Amino acid sequence: MDQKNAVPQMIKFNQTLFNTAFETVVQFQDQVEKIGNTMIDKADWLPAESRKIYDSCVDAYKTSRNNFKSYVDEGYQQGVKLFK
Repeated sequence: MDQKNAVPQMIKFNQTLFNTAFETVVQFQDQVEKIGNTMIDKADWLPAESRKIYDSCVDAYKTSRNNFKSYVDEGYQQGVKLFK
């Protein structure tokens, strides 16, 4: 098999593997977020400011997660372009 064909196939395979693992992590994080929301909603003794802090943390990790995904996708695209 020609290296020029094999490497892009390996990159695409690794990208598919990464995407599957990433989506699994996203689903897990979303479930943890739902559990956290339920706990905070039921904790009447927590001040409203705590909810704002929690929400800002959730927004921050979602933004970082999406940025990470876009950087990895960009890297895979550049890797495939090198061997075309």
